[in-house]
Amino acid sequence: MKANLVLKNASVYTVDKDRRWAQAVAIADAKIIFVGTDSDVETYIDPDTEVIDLAGKMVLPAFVDSHMHPALSAHLYQYQLALFDVNGKDQIQAYLNAVCEFAELNPDSPWIIGGGYLRSAFDEIGPRKEWLDEVDAERPIAITSRDGHSMWVNSKALDLAKITKDTLQPEEGVIKHDPKTGEPSGLLQEPGAMNLINRIMPKPPKEEIVKSLIWLQNWLNAKGITTTHEAMLGIDESHLYQAYEELAQAGKMTVRYRASWTISPEGDAKSQIDQAKILAKKFSHPHFKAESFKFFADHVIEEETGYLLEPYAHRDDHWDGIKVWDDDILRKAFTQIDSEGYQIHVHVIGDAAAQYSLDALQAMVATNGERDSRHSFAHLQLAQPEDIRRMGELGLSVHTSPYWMNLDDYFWKLNLPYLGHERAFYHQYPLASLFEAGVNVTIASDFWVSEPKPLTAIYGGMTRQVSQHEFDSSYGSESSYRRVSDPNAELEEGDLGVLPPLEERVSLEKMIVASTLNGAYANFLEKEIGSIEVGKLADLVVLEQNLFQIDIEEIPATRILMTFFEGQQVYSAEK
Repeated sequence: MKANLVLKNASVYTVDKDRRWAQAVAIADAKIIFVGTDSDVETYIDPDTEVIDLAGKMVLPAFVDSHMHPALSAHLYQYQLALFDVNGKDQIQAYLNAVCEFAELNPDSPWIIGGGYLRSAFDEIGPRKEWLDEVDAERPIAITSRDGHSMWVNSKALDLAKITKDTLQPEEGVIKHDPKTGEPSGLLQEPGAMNLINRIMPKPPKEEIVKSLIWLQNWLNAKGITTTHEAMLGIDESHLYQAYEELAQAGKMTVRYRASWTISPEGDAKSQIDQAKILAKKFSHPHFKAESFKFFADHVIEEETGYLLEPYAHRDDHWDGIKVWDDDILRKAFTQIDSEGYQIHVHVIGDAAAQYSLDALQAMVATNGERDSRHSFAHLQLAQPEDIRRMGELGLSVHTSPYWMNLDDYFWKLNLPYLGHERAFYHQYPLASLFEAGVNVTIASDFWVSEPKPLTAIYGGMTRQVSQHEFDSSYGSESSYRRVSDPNAELEEGDLGVLPPLEERVSLEKMIVASTLNGAYANFLEKEIGSIEVGKLADLVVLEQNLFQIDIEEIPATRILMTFFEGQQVYSAEK
Protein backbone atom coordinates (compact mmCIF):
# COMPACT_ATOMS: atom_id res chain seq x y z
CA MET A 1 0.00 0.00 0.00
CA LYS A 2 1.22 3.46 -0.87
CA ALA A 3 0.86 6.31 1.59
CA ASN A 4 -1.10 9.52 1.17
CA LEU A 5 1.15 11.16 3.76
CA VAL A 6 4.54 10.39 5.27
CA LEU A 7 6.14 12.10 8.27
CA LYS A 8 9.85 11.40 8.35
CA ASN A 9 13.07 12.51 10.03
CA ALA A 10 11.09 12.82 13.25
CA SER A 11 11.34 11.79 16.92
CA VAL A 12 8.22 9.64 17.13
CA TYR A 13 7.24 8.56 20.65
CA THR A 14 4.73 5.83 19.89
CA VAL A 15 3.25 5.28 23.38
CA ASP A 16 2.81 1.62 22.43
CA LYS A 17 3.11 -1.02 25.16
CA ASP A 18 6.90 -1.04 24.81
CA ARG A 19 7.11 2.78 24.63
CA ARG A 20 9.18 2.53 21.45
CA TRP A 21 10.62 5.37 19.41
CA ALA A 22 10.55 5.64 15.63
CA GLN A 23 11.65 8.01 12.87
CA ALA A 24 8.81 7.85 10.38
CA VAL A 25 5.06 7.32 10.08
CA ALA A 26 3.14 6.49 6.89
CA ILE A 27 -0.59 7.17 6.58
CA ALA A 28 -3.19 6.02 4.05
CA ASP A 29 -6.96 6.48 4.15
CA ALA A 30 -7.00 7.95 7.68
CA LYS A 31 -4.99 5.10 9.19
CA ILE A 32 -1.38 4.44 10.08
CA ILE A 33 0.15 1.85 7.76
CA PHE A 34 3.80 2.03 8.86
CA VAL A 35 5.85 3.06 11.89
CA GLY A 36 9.60 2.66 11.73
CA THR A 37 12.80 4.01 10.22
CA ASP A 38 13.35 6.64 7.55
CA SER A 39 14.95 4.09 5.27
CA ASP A 40 12.10 1.57 5.54
CA VAL A 41 9.36 4.16 4.99
CA GLU A 42 10.63 4.78 1.43
CA THR A 43 8.73 1.67 0.33
CA TYR A 44 5.46 3.48 1.02
CA ILE A 45 6.25 6.62 -0.99
CA ASP A 46 5.22 7.21 -4.60
CA PRO A 47 5.00 10.44 -6.65
CA ASP A 48 1.58 11.27 -5.19
CA THR A 49 2.63 10.89 -1.56
CA GLU A 50 2.94 14.06 0.50
CA VAL A 51 6.20 13.83 2.43
CA ILE A 52 6.87 16.13 5.40
CA ASP A 53 10.43 16.27 6.68
CA LEU A 54 10.10 17.21 10.37
CA ALA A 55 13.81 17.88 10.95
CA GLY A 56 13.83 15.96 14.22
CA LYS A 57 10.62 17.41 15.65
CA MET A 58 8.64 15.30 18.14
CA VAL A 59 5.53 13.36 17.13
CA LEU A 60 3.03 12.12 19.72
CA PRO A 61 -0.43 10.61 19.56
CA ALA A 62 -2.94 13.46 19.62
CA PHE A 63 -4.16 14.37 23.08
CA VAL A 64 -7.38 13.24 24.77
CA ASP A 65 -9.18 15.54 27.22
CA SER A 66 -11.27 13.15 29.29
CA HIS A 67 -13.72 15.55 30.94
CA MET A 68 -14.92 18.94 29.77
CA HIS A 69 -18.09 20.84 28.89
CA PRO A 70 -17.44 21.77 25.25
CA ALA A 71 -20.73 23.04 23.87
CA LEU A 72 -21.85 25.42 26.60
CA SER A 73 -18.28 26.58 27.28
CA ALA A 74 -17.71 27.41 23.63
CA HIS A 75 -21.04 29.22 23.46
CA LEU A 76 -20.11 31.30 26.51
CA TYR A 77 -16.79 32.30 24.91
CA GLN A 78 -18.45 33.20 21.62
CA TYR A 79 -21.79 34.73 22.56
CA GLN A 80 -21.87 35.65 26.23
CA LEU A 81 -19.99 37.71 28.82
CA ALA A 82 -16.68 35.90 29.43
CA LEU A 83 -14.76 37.04 32.51
CA PHE A 84 -11.96 34.46 32.32
CA ASP A 85 -9.22 36.90 31.30
CA VAL A 86 -10.46 39.87 33.35
CA ASN A 87 -7.79 40.83 35.89
CA GLY A 88 -6.90 43.86 37.99
CA LYS A 89 -5.58 44.94 41.35
CA ASP A 90 -9.20 45.58 42.32
CA GLN A 91 -10.55 42.31 40.95
CA ILE A 92 -14.19 42.96 41.84
CA GLN A 93 -14.19 46.35 40.13
CA ALA A 94 -12.52 44.80 37.09
CA TYR A 95 -15.41 42.33 36.85
CA LEU A 96 -18.00 45.08 37.21
CA ASN A 97 -16.30 47.15 34.53
CA ALA A 98 -16.47 44.17 32.17
CA VAL A 99 -20.16 43.60 32.94
CA CYS A 100 -20.86 47.28 32.29
CA GLU A 101 -19.03 47.23 28.98
CA PHE A 102 -20.86 44.09 27.85
CA ALA A 103 -24.22 45.62 28.84
CA GLU A 104 -23.49 48.75 26.80
CA LEU A 105 -22.42 46.70 23.77
CA ASN A 106 -25.57 44.54 23.94
CA PRO A 107 -28.42 46.96 24.71
CA ASP A 108 -31.07 44.76 23.07
CA SER A 109 -30.27 41.51 24.88
CA PRO A 110 -33.14 40.64 27.24
CA TRP A 111 -30.67 38.96 29.63
CA ILE A 112 -27.01 39.53 30.44
CA ILE A 113 -25.58 36.02 30.79
CA GLY A 114 -21.96 35.14 31.38
CA GLY A 115 -19.39 33.22 33.36
CA GLY A 116 -15.82 33.04 34.57
CA TYR A 117 -15.49 35.00 37.81
CA LEU A 118 -13.21 33.58 40.51
CA ARG A 119 -14.80 32.72 43.84
CA SER A 120 -11.46 33.53 45.45
CA ALA A 121 -12.08 37.23 44.69
CA PHE A 122 -14.99 37.35 47.17
CA ASP A 123 -15.77 36.55 50.80
CA GLU A 124 -17.90 33.64 52.03
CA ILE A 125 -21.15 35.49 51.30
CA GLY A 126 -19.90 35.99 47.77
CA PRO A 127 -20.55 38.70 45.18
CA ARG A 128 -23.50 40.98 45.93
CA LYS A 129 -26.61 41.65 43.87
CA GLU A 130 -26.41 45.39 44.57
CA TRP A 131 -23.17 45.69 42.60
CA LEU A 132 -24.87 44.29 39.51
CA ASP A 133 -27.98 46.41 40.14
CA GLU A 134 -25.81 49.49 39.69
CA VAL A 135 -24.80 48.22 36.25
CA ASP A 136 -28.31 47.31 35.08
CA ALA A 137 -31.38 47.05 37.28
CA GLU A 138 -33.88 46.59 34.45
CA ARG A 139 -32.49 43.43 32.85
CA PRO A 140 -31.79 40.17 34.67
CA ILE A 141 -28.07 39.38 35.05
CA ALA A 142 -26.76 35.86 35.72
CA ILE A 143 -23.04 35.07 35.77
CA THR A 144 -21.71 31.60 36.57
CA SER A 145 -18.45 31.22 38.48
CA ARG A 146 -15.33 29.81 36.89
CA ASP A 147 -15.73 26.58 38.85
CA GLY A 148 -19.29 26.29 37.53
CA HIS A 149 -20.79 25.74 40.97
CA SER A 150 -22.22 29.16 41.84
CA MET A 151 -24.06 32.00 40.15
CA TRP A 152 -23.94 35.77 40.73
CA VAL A 153 -27.28 37.43 40.02
CA ASN A 154 -28.88 40.85 40.33
CA SER A 155 -32.18 41.75 41.98
CA LYS A 156 -34.11 41.53 38.69
CA ALA A 157 -33.08 37.90 38.21
CA LEU A 158 -34.03 37.09 41.82
CA ASP A 159 -37.42 38.74 41.33
CA LEU A 160 -38.14 36.80 38.12
CA ALA A 161 -37.23 33.55 39.88
CA LYS A 162 -39.35 34.54 42.90
CA ILE A 163 -36.41 34.13 45.27
CA THR A 164 -36.92 36.10 48.49
CA LYS A 165 -35.63 35.99 52.05
CA ASP A 166 -38.49 33.59 52.83
CA THR A 167 -37.57 31.10 50.07
CA LEU A 168 -36.67 27.75 51.61
CA GLN A 169 -33.17 26.45 51.00
CA PRO A 170 -33.36 24.00 48.09
CA GLU A 171 -32.05 20.48 48.22
CA GLU A 172 -28.57 20.22 46.67
CA GLY A 173 -28.07 23.97 46.82
CA VAL A 174 -27.64 27.09 48.92
CA ILE A 175 -29.14 30.58 48.60
CA LYS A 176 -26.69 32.91 50.35
CA HIS A 177 -28.21 35.66 52.48
CA ASP A 178 -26.97 39.04 53.63
CA PRO A 179 -26.10 38.50 57.31
CA LYS A 180 -27.54 41.92 58.27
CA THR A 181 -30.79 42.06 56.30
CA GLY A 182 -31.55 38.38 55.71
CA GLU A 183 -32.21 39.16 52.03
CA PRO A 184 -30.68 37.02 49.27
CA SER A 185 -27.17 38.37 48.79
CA GLY A 186 -26.88 37.61 45.08
CA LEU A 187 -24.97 34.30 45.27
CA LEU A 188 -26.66 31.01 44.42
CA GLN A 189 -24.65 27.84 45.01
CA GLU A 190 -24.98 24.47 43.27
CA PRO A 191 -27.73 23.11 40.99
CA GLY A 192 -30.54 23.25 43.54
CA ALA A 193 -30.22 27.03 43.78
CA MET A 194 -28.78 27.84 40.34
CA ASN A 195 -31.56 25.96 38.55
CA LEU A 196 -34.09 28.41 39.98
CA ILE A 197 -32.52 30.84 37.52
CA ASN A 198 -31.51 28.38 34.80
CA ARG A 199 -35.07 27.23 34.24
CA ILE A 200 -36.22 30.76 33.35
CA MET A 201 -33.16 31.77 31.31
CA PRO A 202 -33.41 31.57 27.50
CA LYS A 203 -31.62 28.58 26.01
CA PRO A 204 -29.13 29.25 23.23
CA PRO A 205 -30.37 28.27 19.77
CA LYS A 206 -28.92 25.18 18.16
CA GLU A 207 -27.46 27.26 15.33
CA GLU A 208 -25.30 29.18 17.80
CA ILE A 209 -24.14 25.93 19.42
CA VAL A 210 -23.12 24.57 16.01
CA LYS A 211 -21.06 27.68 15.25
CA SER A 212 -19.54 27.57 18.73
CA LEU A 213 -18.47 23.94 18.32
CA ILE A 214 -16.83 24.73 14.97
CA TRP A 215 -14.91 27.55 16.66
CA LEU A 216 -13.98 25.30 19.57
CA GLN A 217 -12.64 22.43 17.48
CA ASN A 218 -10.19 24.81 15.84
CA TRP A 219 -8.97 25.83 19.30
CA LEU A 220 -8.73 22.22 20.50
CA ASN A 221 -6.83 21.18 17.38
CA ALA A 222 -4.40 24.04 17.99
CA LYS A 223 -3.71 22.49 21.41
CA GLY A 224 -3.18 19.04 19.87
CA ILE A 225 -6.53 17.67 21.07
CA THR A 226 -8.64 15.47 18.78
CA THR A 227 -10.78 13.58 21.31
CA THR A 228 -12.71 14.73 24.34
CA HIS A 229 -15.57 13.76 26.62
CA GLU A 230 -18.67 15.96 26.93
CA ALA A 231 -19.22 15.39 30.64
CA MET A 232 -22.68 16.84 31.23
CA LEU A 233 -25.24 16.32 28.47
CA GLY A 234 -28.77 17.08 29.60
CA ILE A 235 -31.57 14.77 28.53
CA ASP A 236 -33.73 17.82 27.78
CA GLU A 237 -30.95 19.77 26.03
CA SER A 238 -31.84 18.87 22.47
CA HIS A 239 -30.15 22.04 21.20
CA LEU A 240 -26.84 20.56 22.40
CA TYR A 241 -26.98 16.94 21.30
CA GLN A 242 -28.61 17.82 17.99
CA ALA A 243 -25.77 20.25 17.29
CA TYR A 244 -23.18 17.52 17.88
CA GLU A 245 -25.09 15.07 15.72
CA GLU A 246 -25.57 17.59 12.91
CA LEU A 247 -21.84 18.28 12.69
CA ALA A 248 -20.97 14.60 12.87
CA GLN A 249 -23.38 13.57 10.12
CA ALA A 250 -22.20 16.44 7.93
CA GLY A 251 -18.60 15.24 8.24
CA LYS A 252 -17.52 18.58 9.69
CA MET A 253 -15.96 17.39 12.94
CA THR A 254 -12.23 17.47 13.54
CA VAL A 255 -12.71 16.34 17.15
CA ARG A 256 -14.46 13.12 18.20
CA TYR A 257 -16.74 13.32 21.19
CA ARG A 258 -17.91 10.81 23.73
CA ALA A 259 -20.57 12.05 26.12
CA SER A 260 -22.30 11.37 29.43
CA TRP A 261 -26.00 11.96 30.13
CA THR A 262 -26.57 13.86 33.38
CA ILE A 263 -28.72 12.01 35.92
CA SER A 264 -30.21 14.29 38.59
CA PRO A 265 -31.49 13.39 42.05
CA GLU A 266 -34.37 15.85 41.50
CA GLY A 267 -36.31 13.26 39.50
CA ASP A 268 -36.72 9.52 39.30
CA ALA A 269 -33.30 8.10 38.39
CA LYS A 270 -34.65 5.03 36.59
CA SER A 271 -36.93 7.13 34.38
CA GLN A 272 -34.05 9.45 33.48
CA ILE A 273 -31.79 6.52 32.65
CA ASP A 274 -34.47 4.96 30.43
CA GLN A 275 -34.92 8.24 28.54
CA ALA A 276 -31.17 8.64 28.06
CA LYS A 277 -30.83 5.08 26.75
CA ILE A 278 -33.40 5.82 24.04
CA LEU A 279 -31.45 8.92 23.05
CA ALA A 280 -28.09 7.12 23.19
CA LYS A 281 -29.21 4.62 20.57
CA LYS A 282 -29.85 7.45 18.11
CA PHE A 283 -26.20 8.50 18.03
CA SER A 284 -23.93 5.97 16.38
CA HIS A 285 -21.54 8.16 14.39
CA PRO A 286 -17.89 7.45 15.35
CA HIS A 287 -17.41 11.16 16.00
CA PHE A 288 -20.28 11.47 18.48
CA LYS A 289 -21.60 8.84 20.86
CA ALA A 290 -23.27 9.20 24.26
CA GLU A 291 -23.11 5.88 26.09
CA SER A 292 -22.19 7.03 29.59
CA PHE A 293 -24.11 8.43 32.57
CA LYS A 294 -22.94 11.33 34.73
CA PHE A 295 -23.62 11.62 38.46
CA PHE A 296 -22.59 14.27 40.98
CA ALA A 297 -21.60 12.58 44.23
CA ASP A 298 -20.91 16.00 45.79
CA HIS A 299 -19.85 19.44 44.57
CA VAL A 300 -16.77 21.60 45.34
CA ILE A 301 -14.68 22.74 48.30
CA GLU A 302 -14.72 26.44 47.35
CA GLU A 303 -18.51 26.56 47.71
CA GLU A 304 -18.40 24.47 50.95
CA THR A 305 -20.35 21.78 49.08
CA GLY A 306 -17.70 19.08 48.58
CA TYR A 307 -18.64 16.12 50.82
CA LEU A 308 -15.97 15.49 53.49
CA LEU A 309 -15.29 12.81 56.07
CA GLU A 310 -14.24 15.50 58.54
CA PRO A 311 -16.17 18.79 58.79
CA TYR A 312 -15.05 22.05 57.21
CA ALA A 313 -12.37 23.61 59.38
CA HIS A 314 -13.61 27.22 59.25
CA ARG A 315 -17.13 26.46 60.50
CA ASP A 316 -18.37 25.55 63.96
CA ASP A 317 -21.61 23.82 62.90
CA HIS A 318 -20.00 20.46 61.93
CA TRP A 319 -20.86 21.11 58.28
CA ASP A 320 -19.38 18.39 56.05
CA GLY A 321 -20.79 19.43 52.68
CA ILE A 322 -23.51 18.09 50.40
CA LYS A 323 -24.07 14.39 49.86
CA VAL A 324 -26.07 14.42 46.63
CA TRP A 325 -27.44 10.87 46.48
CA ASP A 326 -29.11 8.49 48.87
CA ASP A 327 -27.02 5.32 49.12
CA ASP A 328 -29.76 2.93 48.07
CA ILE A 329 -30.94 5.05 45.14
CA LEU A 330 -27.37 5.45 43.87
CA ARG A 331 -26.67 1.73 44.14
CA LYS A 332 -29.83 0.87 42.19
CA ALA A 333 -29.02 3.45 39.49
CA PHE A 334 -25.45 2.17 39.10
CA THR A 335 -26.68 -1.41 38.97
CA GLN A 336 -29.23 -0.62 36.26
CA ILE A 337 -26.71 1.23 34.09
CA ASP A 338 -23.95 -1.35 34.48
CA SER A 339 -26.23 -4.32 33.85
CA GLU A 340 -27.07 -2.91 30.41
CA GLY A 341 -23.45 -2.32 29.40
CA TYR A 342 -23.23 1.45 29.80
CA GLN A 343 -20.56 3.47 31.60
CA ILE A 344 -20.78 5.46 34.83
CA HIS A 345 -18.98 8.81 35.19
CA VAL A 346 -19.01 10.36 38.68
CA HIS A 347 -18.03 13.87 39.80
CA VAL A 348 -16.09 13.27 43.04
CA ILE A 349 -14.32 16.00 45.02
CA GLY A 350 -14.40 15.11 48.73
CA ASP A 351 -13.17 11.95 50.44
CA ALA A 352 -16.64 11.13 51.78
CA ALA A 353 -18.03 11.42 48.24
CA ALA A 354 -15.37 9.01 47.00
CA GLN A 355 -16.17 6.59 49.79
CA TYR A 356 -19.92 6.30 49.31
CA SER A 357 -19.56 6.21 45.50
CA LEU A 358 -17.13 3.30 45.81
CA ASP A 359 -19.51 1.54 48.19
CA ALA A 360 -22.25 1.81 45.55
CA LEU A 361 -19.92 0.54 42.82
CA GLN A 362 -18.84 -2.43 44.92
CA ALA A 363 -22.47 -3.29 45.66
CA MET A 364 -23.17 -3.03 41.92
CA VAL A 365 -20.37 -5.51 41.13
CA ALA A 366 -21.65 -7.88 43.83
CA THR A 367 -25.03 -7.90 42.06
CA ASN A 368 -23.98 -7.81 38.39
CA GLY A 369 -20.61 -9.53 38.49
CA GLU A 370 -17.37 -8.21 37.06
CA ARG A 371 -17.06 -6.96 33.48
CA ASP A 372 -14.88 -4.62 31.43
CA SER A 373 -16.92 -1.59 32.47
CA ARG A 374 -14.36 1.25 32.70
CA HIS A 375 -16.43 3.38 35.03
CA SER A 376 -14.77 6.59 36.15
CA PHE A 377 -14.37 9.36 38.71
CA ALA A 378 -13.63 12.94 37.73
CA HIS A 379 -11.50 15.43 39.72
CA LEU A 380 -10.85 13.56 43.04
CA GLN A 381 -9.50 16.34 45.24
CA LEU A 382 -9.42 14.20 48.41
CA ALA A 383 -9.44 10.45 48.96
CA GLN A 384 -8.37 8.00 51.66
CA PRO A 385 -5.52 5.56 50.78
CA GLU A 386 -7.85 2.60 51.27
CA ASP A 387 -10.34 4.09 48.82
CA ILE A 388 -7.61 4.71 46.24
CA ARG A 389 -6.76 1.03 46.51
CA ARG A 390 -10.44 0.19 45.90
CA MET A 391 -10.44 2.35 42.76
CA GLY A 392 -7.65 0.22 41.33
CA GLU A 393 -9.40 -3.02 42.27
CA LEU A 394 -12.58 -1.85 40.55
CA GLY A 395 -10.67 -0.94 37.38
CA LEU A 396 -11.72 2.70 37.52
CA SER A 397 -10.44 5.55 35.42
CA VAL A 398 -9.81 8.80 37.28
CA HIS A 399 -9.92 11.96 35.17
CA THR A 400 -7.45 14.13 37.04
CA SER A 401 -6.92 17.87 36.52
CA PRO A 402 -3.22 18.64 37.07
CA TYR A 403 -4.07 22.26 36.20
CA TRP A 404 -5.25 22.55 39.83
CA MET A 405 -2.38 20.69 41.52
CA ASN A 406 -0.56 23.73 42.89
CA LEU A 407 -0.56 26.43 45.52
CA ASP A 408 -2.58 29.22 43.93
CA ASP A 409 -5.06 31.88 44.99
CA TYR A 410 -7.82 29.27 45.45
CA PHE A 411 -5.52 27.34 47.77
CA TRP A 412 -4.72 30.27 50.04
CA LYS A 413 -8.13 31.96 50.09
CA LEU A 414 -10.46 28.95 50.04
CA ASN A 415 -8.90 25.49 50.35
CA LEU A 416 -6.57 26.25 53.27
CA PRO A 417 -9.14 27.91 55.57
CA TYR A 418 -11.90 25.49 54.56
CA LEU A 419 -9.88 22.27 54.88
CA GLY A 420 -7.35 23.23 57.54
CA HIS A 421 -3.56 22.97 57.28
CA GLU A 422 -3.14 19.18 57.28
CA ARG A 423 -5.74 18.36 54.61
CA ALA A 424 -4.93 21.36 52.45
CA PHE A 425 -1.18 20.89 52.37
CA TYR A 426 -0.77 17.10 52.43
CA HIS A 427 -3.91 15.35 51.16
CA GLN A 428 -5.13 17.18 48.08
CA TYR A 429 -5.08 15.80 44.53
CA PRO A 430 -3.48 12.37 44.69
CA LEU A 431 -1.69 11.40 41.47
CA ALA A 432 1.28 9.06 41.87
CA SER A 433 -0.71 6.97 44.34
CA LEU A 434 -3.43 6.50 41.70
CA PHE A 435 -0.90 5.11 39.22
CA GLU A 436 0.55 2.86 41.94
CA ALA A 437 -2.92 1.49 42.74
CA GLY A 438 -3.46 0.47 39.12
CA VAL A 439 -6.01 3.20 38.35
CA ASN A 440 -6.29 4.25 34.71
CA VAL A 441 -5.24 7.89 35.13
CA THR A 442 -6.25 10.43 32.49
CA ILE A 443 -6.08 14.22 32.25
CA ALA A 444 -9.00 16.61 31.98
CA SER A 445 -9.37 20.37 31.81
CA ASP A 446 -13.00 20.52 32.96
CA PHE A 447 -13.26 23.39 30.44
CA TRP A 448 -14.48 26.05 31.07
CA VAL A 449 -13.00 25.67 34.58
CA SER A 450 -9.53 25.45 33.00
CA GLU A 451 -8.68 26.18 29.40
CA PRO A 452 -7.52 22.99 27.67
CA LYS A 453 -3.72 23.01 27.47
CA PRO A 454 -2.37 19.45 27.66
CA LEU A 455 1.27 20.52 27.91
CA THR A 456 0.39 22.65 30.93
CA ALA A 457 -1.36 19.65 32.48
CA ILE A 458 1.66 17.44 31.81
CA TYR A 459 3.90 19.98 33.54
CA GLY A 460 1.47 20.24 36.48
CA GLY A 461 1.49 16.49 37.08
CA MET A 462 5.28 16.43 37.03
CA THR A 463 5.83 19.43 39.32
CA ARG A 464 2.61 20.27 41.25
CA GLN A 465 3.16 23.97 40.73
CA VAL A 466 2.22 26.84 38.43
CA SER A 467 4.82 27.13 35.67
CA GLN A 468 6.66 30.37 35.03
CA HIS A 469 4.94 30.47 31.63
CA GLU A 470 1.47 30.22 33.21
CA PHE A 471 2.38 32.63 36.00
CA ASP A 472 3.46 35.27 33.50
CA SER A 473 0.31 34.87 31.40
CA SER A 474 -2.25 34.44 34.20
CA TYR A 475 -0.87 36.60 37.01
CA GLY A 476 1.80 38.84 35.47
CA SER A 477 3.89 41.69 36.80
CA GLU A 478 0.86 43.53 38.19
CA SER A 479 0.10 40.65 40.51
CA SER A 480 0.72 40.74 44.24
CA TYR A 481 1.60 37.04 44.08
CA ARG A 482 5.11 35.61 44.15
CA ARG A 483 6.04 32.40 42.35
CA VAL A 484 8.26 30.13 44.46
CA SER A 485 9.70 27.15 42.57
CA ASP A 486 11.81 25.68 45.39
CA PRO A 487 9.68 22.96 47.04
CA ASN A 488 11.66 23.33 50.27
CA ALA A 489 11.37 27.12 50.53
CA GLU A 490 9.63 28.87 53.40
CA LEU A 491 6.34 30.16 52.01
CA GLU A 492 4.47 33.30 52.88
CA GLU A 493 0.70 33.36 52.58
CA GLY A 494 -0.20 33.89 48.95
CA ASP A 495 3.00 32.46 47.48
CA LEU A 496 2.44 30.31 44.40
CA GLY A 497 4.54 27.33 45.35
CA VAL A 498 4.70 23.55 45.08
CA LEU A 499 1.76 21.57 46.42
CA PRO A 500 2.85 18.79 48.80
CA PRO A 501 3.32 15.92 49.07
CA LEU A 502 6.19 15.82 46.61
CA GLU A 503 5.81 12.04 46.37
CA GLU A 504 2.63 12.57 44.35
CA ARG A 505 4.60 14.01 41.41
CA VAL A 506 4.97 11.66 38.43
CA SER A 507 7.24 11.24 35.43
CA LEU A 508 6.96 12.77 31.97
CA GLU A 509 6.28 9.33 30.52
CA LYS A 510 3.33 8.73 32.85
CA MET A 511 1.83 12.12 32.05
CA ILE A 512 2.12 11.55 28.30
CA VAL A 513 0.41 8.17 28.65
CA ALA A 514 -2.32 9.74 30.81
CA SER A 515 -2.99 12.39 28.17
CA THR A 516 -3.09 9.96 25.25
CA LEU A 517 -3.51 6.18 25.57
CA ASN A 518 -5.19 6.21 28.99
CA GLY A 519 -7.73 8.76 27.78
CA ALA A 520 -8.46 6.58 24.77
CA TYR A 521 -8.84 3.50 27.01
CA ALA A 522 -11.29 5.29 29.31
CA ASN A 523 -13.58 5.83 26.30
CA PHE A 524 -13.15 2.33 24.79
CA LEU A 525 -11.07 3.88 21.99
CA GLU A 526 -7.67 2.33 22.68
CA LYS A 527 -7.90 0.12 19.57
CA GLU A 528 -8.44 3.19 17.40
CA ILE A 529 -6.34 6.00 18.90
CA GLY A 530 -4.00 6.81 21.81
CA SER A 531 -0.77 5.38 20.42
CA ILE A 532 1.07 5.43 17.13
CA GLU A 533 0.69 1.90 15.79
CA VAL A 534 -0.16 0.28 12.48
CA GLY A 535 -3.91 -0.03 12.00
CA LYS A 536 -4.86 2.85 14.27
CA LEU A 537 -6.36 6.13 13.13
CA ALA A 538 -3.75 8.77 12.37
CA ASP A 539 -4.49 11.21 15.18
CA LEU A 540 -1.10 12.84 15.68
CA VAL A 541 0.48 15.99 17.06
CA VAL A 542 3.86 17.47 16.09
CA LEU A 543 5.75 19.43 18.76
CA GLU A 544 8.52 21.92 18.14
CA GLN A 545 10.77 20.27 20.74
CA ASN A 546 11.32 16.80 22.15
CA LEU A 547 9.82 16.95 25.63
CA PHE A 548 12.34 14.41 26.90
CA GLN A 549 15.26 16.60 25.87
CA ILE A 550 14.29 20.05 27.17
CA ASP A 551 14.22 21.72 30.56
CA ILE A 552 10.98 20.95 32.38
CA GLU A 553 10.12 24.67 32.51
CA GLU A 554 10.02 24.74 28.71
CA ILE A 555 7.30 22.10 28.44
CA PRO A 556 4.22 24.38 28.88
CA ALA A 557 5.58 26.86 26.33
CA THR A 558 6.49 24.24 23.70
CA ARG A 559 4.76 25.10 20.42
CA ILE A 560 2.42 22.69 18.72
CA LEU A 561 3.30 22.81 15.03
CA MET A 562 0.75 20.46 13.46
CA THR A 563 -2.25 18.37 14.43
CA PHE A 564 -3.69 15.53 12.36
CA PHE A 565 -7.18 14.08 12.75
CA GLU A 566 -7.68 10.75 10.97
CA GLY A 567 -4.80 11.56 8.63
CA GLN A 568 -5.98 15.06 7.73
CA GLN A 569 -3.99 18.06 8.87
CA VAL A 570 -6.41 20.14 10.93
CA TYR A 571 -3.92 22.59 12.44
CA SER A 572 -0.72 24.20 11.25
CA ALA A 573 1.21 26.77 13.29
CA GLU A 574 2.52 28.28 10.04
CA LYS A 575 -1.00 28.94 8.79
